[in-house]
Amino acid sequence: MPLDIDIFGQGIYSPRQAARLIGTTPQEILRWTRGSGPNDPLWNAYYQGLDDTVELSFADLIEVRVVKAFRKASVSLQAIRFAIDFAQRKFDVERPLVTLEFRTDGTEILFKALEEDGDYVSLSKNRPGQRAFAEIIEQSLFDLEYDDGTAARWRPSNHAEVVIDPQRQFGQPLVDKCGLSTAIIFQEFLEFEDIEYLSQVYEVPSAVVRAAIRFEQSLETANGQSTV
Repeated sequence: MPLDIDIFGQGIYSPRQAARLIGTTPQEILRWTRGSGPNDPLWNAYYQGLDDTVELSFADLIEVRVVKAFRKASVSLQAIRFAIDFAQRKFDVERPLVTLEFRTDGTEILFKALEEDGDYVSLSKNRPGQRAFAEIIEQSLFDLEYDDGTAARWRPSNHAEVVIDPQRQFGQPLVDKCGLSTAIIFQEFLEFEDIEYLSQVYEVPSAVVRAAIRFEQSLETANGQSTV
């Protein structure tokens, strides 16, 4: 894909990278962002406006994370589509799933969407549905930082040292304080199997190396891959 000024600050992820970060499959991501057969995408992915690529932006990444949470709770794509459309009109924004307003009012919006979806099956017979939806939305969005009401950074829960920031290295996961790629550190750890050696090579405390390894191992575990 040719570089374009609109790429900078937006983040860039392949479907495989995005799937690994949110715990789904590239096929699901493509279905949601590019459409499948007669079904339109839930929204037009950011880079579709530049050329016919399959890459995702940071906003796309957060949106598919929210959709994944909805689908895990058995919310239909029809209801999700309705919720996105409703939120666009309510908030007058193009990408409502990444806004602070949706984090606040998304439960009400999802309920209205489900009223239009006769195929929906209740999440639980023992829990009030509204509370369940509030928990889904909160779990999808709680570890995000917002600038001007829009998701700007993702600090994955249980990994306080790691940040995913589209303004830094195209949004690849980094150890925040030193800006080192967690993926690169992890790959070198798999090769050398020596944390102290990597600490000396990168001139960082061994805690930094361990933080990167823990994060990458958590992704592999979540995606059913073996870890060291």
